[in-house]
Amino acid sequence: MKKTTYSAPVMLTIILIVLAAFASFGGVFYSELYRDNEFIKAVWLGNDIVTLCVVIPIMAGALIFTLRNSLRAQMIWMGTLWYLVYNYIFYMYGAAFNKFFMLYVMIFTLSVYALIIALMKIDKQALAAKIRPDIPVKWISGFMIFFAVFIGGMWIAMSVSYVFTNEIPPAILQTGHTTGVVFATDLSLLVSSLLVGAILLRKKEIWGYLISIISMTKCVLYPFVLVLGGAITYQKTGIWDPFIPAYILLWIGCLSAFGALLRGIDSKQDAVIDELIER
Repeated sequence: MKKTTYSAPVMLTIILIVLAAFASFGGVFYSELYRDNEFIKAVWLGNDIVTLCVVIPIMAGALIFTLRNSLRAQMIWMGTLWYLVYNYIFYMYGAAFNKFFMLYVMIFTLSVYALIIALMKIDKQALAAKIRPDIPVKWISGFMIFFAVFIGGMWIAMSVSYVFTNEIPPAILQTGHTTGVVFATDLSLLVSSLLVGAILLRKKEIWGYLISIISMTKCVLYPFVLVLGGAITYQKTGIWDPFIPAYILLWIGCLSAFGALLRGIDSKQDAVIDELIER
């Protein structure tokens, strides 16, 4: 693919790298930024550290290899864009209003359009020609469905329980807010993308590979946020997230699925990425 193919989303991504780096750097070092309770402040701190030190470098590296015509890097790059879309929804709607509010809106909006334009411009025929027939789509799609049912089942069960008990779930009370931002975001974006990706992947449709790799990229990155945020929260408040062991187990499954999907794309330009996957 020509470098000019992705000129618009590439420029948007460069802007996003700068904006996200500024937002996360400010979140780590500007102690007066967040106006939430101590529990949520600890969550934001872990999130900002992971975004600054893990996600942004991976996004920048994937963008560089994308410009060198790496198909796998293109998938990872789009996955990091999806991470920003998912992540900054929480900041827009879940963080108490602060001085970075407009920055969160900009990051979310630019990420959405960068991802849409990138998906529109990808050469799906070229990608289809590079997909190996031996990708274990059955177990990968099965894992994705399990992941969706596990996460979605938790939030649905807690939501339904309120209908009968009138007791607001502790996961919402801990945030200090009245809305279920995590429930809504996971059910509308995470669960749906996993299910759609799994169904299409099982049918070996090109959109199944695209959605699955993009979703798994986000799912490989986000457990770092959950585990680090949980550790910081426990240190600062003494509240331990009992789901952290489950997050780690799911991360292992996501990493295996992610690696299998990437290895299933045959690309001569991806020797470096192959080496990283094997490690």
